[in-house]
Amino acid sequence: MSIKAIGFDVGGTLVNYNKPLNWSTSYEDAIKFMCKKNQIELTQERIEKAKSILTKYNTRVNPREKEISAQIIFEEIFNSWQEDYEKLNESKRTFFEFFQREAFLYDDVTNVLEYCKKHDILCAIYTDVAYGMEDEFSLKDIEKISDFIQLKLTSLNVGYRKPNRKGFEIMLKTFSCKPEEMIYVGDEKKDIEGAKGAGMIGVLINREDKEKDFGQDYTISSLSEIKQIIEC
Repeated sequence: MSIKAIGFDVGGTLVNYNKPLNWSTSYEDAIKFMCKKNQIELTQERIEKAKSILTKYNTRVNPREKEISAQIIFEEIFNSWQEDYEKLNESKRTFFEFFQREAFLYDDVTNVLEYCKKHDILCAIYTDVAYGMEDEFSLKDIEKISDFIQLKLTSLNVGYRKPNRKGFEIMLKTFSCKPEEMIYVGDEKKDIEGAKGAGMIGVLINREDKEKDFGQDYTISSLSEIKQIIEC
């Protein structure tokens, strides 16, 4: 049976953030960056309150299935500071900007998407977002390849984080695909579990020099190897 569609994770699959998956080590620097940019008074007490709230919503520390929006998280931070909401939206933007400044597409991305377009293979992205990041922030990372992507899903607009099946099922329904006609490519266990749970072909992209076994159907070290899987 031929492949009709491919879904991609974003971080570690299409985009390199040049940051650890767990942002906690950079909280203080990010908070300082945010407050300086927005001329918000900052004390060590405020830093500690914000760090505590961010840790509570850090899915690497406290996993959750249902997604929570950045608005809720930053309102909680501003409430703890007894700060009005006048600068809240801009503060969200600059907080996420801190972590996105060094983001770049991997070299193998554009070529594979051009291949998919040439062969009429539909493409989607489905990514879990950090701290309920809204689309205006999270989709900024794929602006350069946006025209190749027919469906853009995040855990915020799906309402659930991977490996919950809902986002995978939305991809299948949108593209009118049978599960075996769609590949999902990701770099983490939850990507493979979610894809396989929905009956898709799970492909692990392993850009690191260490063995990973999450029950994937295929393992690749470069996205260019997707072509071989499709042509098989």
